[in-house]
Amino acid sequence: MATTKEQSPLAFVFKGNEMIVQCTANIDDEAGALQILDVALRNYQNFNGGKHAAIVRCKGSTQYWITSVPFAQALNKDSYTIIKSTIDAVATVQAPVTPSQPVTCEKVTKVHIRRPRNQFIIYRQWMSTRIHATNPGVTAGCVSQIVAQKWRTEKPEVKAHFKALADEEDRTHKAMYPGYRYEAGRRSPQLALSKRNLTRNPMKIAERLIAAGF
Repeated sequence: MATTKEQSPLAFVFKGNEMIVQCTANIDDEAGALQILDVALRNYQNFNGGKHAAIVRCKGSTQYWITSVPFAQALNKDSYTIIKSTIDAVATVQAPVTPSQPVTCEKVTKVHIRRPRNQFIIYRQWMSTRIHATNPGVTAGCVSQIVAQKWRTEKPEVKAHFKALADEEDRTHKAMYPGYRYEAGRRSPQLALSKRNLTRNPMKIAERLIAAGF
């Protein structure tokens, strides 16, 4: 049965040296999720020189991973289930076909492909994790100010490191989605800030956090 949870975009994560395409589907039905992720599975295989790939479901959730078959087979079977692989696809093609079954078309839920992150966005996410770990409850606006100030004063070698990460993500994204084109979405009009929202001075909070080493 379909849920009303918002669709999460595809994301690239790394487990050691293994690149994983991660997606949280907005439907509970595995068959529907397979239709959504089938294209990404084939693109993942092509990107890795034709090596077999697999779709893995995290048990008890609607989160799916696309990984290499060896990595998928090494996962804890109590927590992960392989629901499809390109090895299965080869076996299906070679199996005898019985054309007596009627063909039905099912509605496919669209997957939003997130555009690759730039160097500052990667840096911001890395810094946000550190800030929230030691300052629970800090506002997003305060984090943005801290990160912006830190980025402006970072050493060139630090910025070069995050530039290399962004370039690698961009190359991976282009290889998996060669026809991808970014389409800007509509933004809701921003509401005026109320006096209640201005009772704290986020700049003072940011300055204290920066003084503490963030």
